[in-house]
Amino acid sequence: MVASEKEIEEVTRIILHWVPDSYALDMLSEIWDNCVQFSDNESLRLTVQGLISEVQRQSTVDYTGIEEIR
Repeated sequence: MVASEKEIEEVTRIILHWVPDSYALDMLSEIWDNCVQFSDNESLRLTVQGLISEVQRQSTVDYTGIEEIR
């Protein structure tokens, strides 16, 4: 089951409360690169993609020009 938009927003808010924006994005990107992108679990893939997008949306870092996850 894919996390809802509200759940993704809340998880991201908590992550960004505890770790710097760039660290959160690096952490989620590493999770994606090392295990999720190869997973057959589509809901996991969509949830992690949603978290990465939400970190970018909520953060104060300018991510212009950074390749998007497909």
